[in-house]
Amino acid sequence: MTRDVTSSTEAVVRQVWAGRLRTTPRTLETAGPVFIERPDLTAAVVVRLRGTIAVAAPEGALSLLRHLESPQLLDVAALLGALEPARPSLLGAASLSFADRGTVSRGGEGTARAATGAEIAAVLCRCSAAEVEESGLARMSTRCVVHADTGAPAAAAGYETWGSALAHLGVAVADGSRGRGLGAQAAAAATLHALGAGLVPQWRCRVDNVASARVAESVGFVRLGDQVAIDLAPSP
Repeated sequence: MTRDVTSSTEAVVRQVWAGRLRTTPRTLETAGPVFIERPDLTAAVVVRLRGTIAVAAPEGALSLLRHLESPQLLDVAALLGALEPARPSLLGAASLSFADRGTVSRGGEGTARAATGAEIAAVLCRCSAAEVEESGLARMSTRCVVHADTGAPAAAAGYETWGSALAHLGVAVADGSRGRGLGAQAAAAATLHALGAGLVPQWRCRVDNVASARVAESVGFVRLGDQVAIDLAPSP
């Protein structure tokens, strides 16, 4: 049976993302694309949640995107082509997944414990710069760690709170410790901590990061949407 989050979990997701996009939660229940004028942005941000696609950008960029069909608004090539006059460049394309108590798997998290700064540093120093940035662990205050059989810190996970309701997770596994399920153990611990704090856990990963998506699914995250961000060159 396919797992799914509850309607109340979805409502929290819409509320927080509506705040980040500067629109209303009801807007994110609309069928078809929604365009949100954001003169403060220097990027075009496209977010899909279930059947709603929201596009937030300055009006000049919105005018270049309004003719696109819904599937094209999530297609990087189509977005870059439509925004060509703005000299666009891809910032990132990611999936958005969420969990609640009805979806989360509880096995293995007992091996994780609260992490010290030194333990987080020991994990991150064996990751690439891109992996460190994607995990976001360096700037998170709630973090846990899993040790390898040798006793060395091997995997870490944590979260930062968005809008007092979402727990935005980050996970990193040290090179040489991958493929052993340690990342899933750390992620499960951070996810359960977030749920215990009354937050909805969120997992965002690059669409090409298959390993991260597999860990999310193993923990119990359900993909509800996508996000694409396109950087726009400043007007001359």
